[in-house]
Amino acid sequence: MGYQSGRNILVAYKEETTYGELPSASGGKVFRPNTGGLNLTKGTIQSNENRRDGMTTRARHGQRNLAGSYSGDLSLGSYDDLIAAVFRGTFDAPLALTGLSLTVDDLARTFTRSSGSWISDGVKVGDIVRFGSFVTAANNNRNLRVTNVTATVLTVAEDDLADVAVAETGITMSRPKKVIQGLTPRSFAFEEYEADIDGSEVALGVRVGSMQIQLQPNGMAVLTFNFAGQNSDVLEGADSPHFTNPVATTSIGLTAVEAVIRLGDEDLVDLTALDITVDLRAAGTEVVARTTTPDVFTNNATVEGNMTALRKDFSRVKNFLAEDVLSLHLLFAENESEPKDFAAFYIGNLTLASASKSELGADGPRTQTIGLNIGKDERGGAFDPTMIKFQTSAV
Repeated sequence: MGYQSGRNILVAYKEETTYGELPSASGGKVFRPNTGGLNLTKGTIQSNENRRDGMTTRARHGQRNLAGSYSGDLSLGSYDDLIAAVFRGTFDAPLALTGLSLTVDDLARTFTRSSGSWISDGVKVGDIVRFGSFVTAANNNRNLRVTNVTATVLTVAEDDLADVAVAETGITMSRPKKVIQGLTPRSFAFEEYEADIDGSEVALGVRVGSMQIQLQPNGMAVLTFNFAGQNSDVLEGADSPHFTNPVATTSIGLTAVEAVIRLGDEDLVDLTALDITVDLRAAGTEVVARTTTPDVFTNNATVEGNMTALRKDFSRVKNFLAEDVLSLHLLFAENESEPKDFAAFYIGNLTLASASKSELGADGPRTQTIGLNIGKDERGGAFDPTMIKFQTSAV
């Protein structure tokens, strides 16, 4: 009899139609894990019997609890459904505008339209947009980060636009799909198929409890999803694996060195670490007369972040002292020609919770650790009503 290796394991999952019930075998998706796993535990029910023989009665099993995590390299389209789940949101349809009449000011980094409204058309601060059909080709088919929007003027972060003093007509603009936070709960079934011993553990009623985005020097952009679930079962023989031909994405992993990170009005090139965590504090609840929680319950979302940067001036200290409201935009693009496929996270309403410098006397540069206070953006109009949003060019 052979033993199962630690690598020849397929992780697949599918959204449940009914909470806690195994969905059909087709239409599953492969999770591309670095590490992780889901495990079922049970509470212990200990008898309080006072025995005259000086011994203890064997304990019984209590309610089941399923928890665990998987981490994976951020890549195009690989985890969109799980990101939407932790946001409790739904991706909107990509935005496509045609027939625009625009001028471009390369110094002000603005696109000004002759008629209509960017805001009414659905363009928001923190979106990434792409223009097309300019005679001035340098403005076409590029990922442009929107930093400000009024009815007629759209401002972007990129400073290498080509000036268009006389309005050009017939211009197009696209904004790939995005998701903001909402209140729609989703649950999944996860299967770990252990190919060496031809069997599976299937976890049911699994909700995404939290997600962490983590960047380190010379590392991949890593997403870690923490899960809480209702139950688990074993499948063997002809029943395993349950999910037939689950689909795996083939997009390349996105790296920290390729990331473009903008805090406030500055693109940062001096970060040594960054992490952002979206947490729903998901958990089951103990009840009588059954061995599983009726559901896994989520709570108000919190978004927390920390970054470490080289210390070059006192600007972050002044931001901290003044409680300045800033934004944070993380853009990850594939290494290809324009328009580059991308995944991006945007936080529109944050202040610095700390700006603590490293101790003196250490070798190398002095660093500062910056904590982030993050809340819902309630400005309306040109701003999405969310704490964090995710946008991607993945279909």
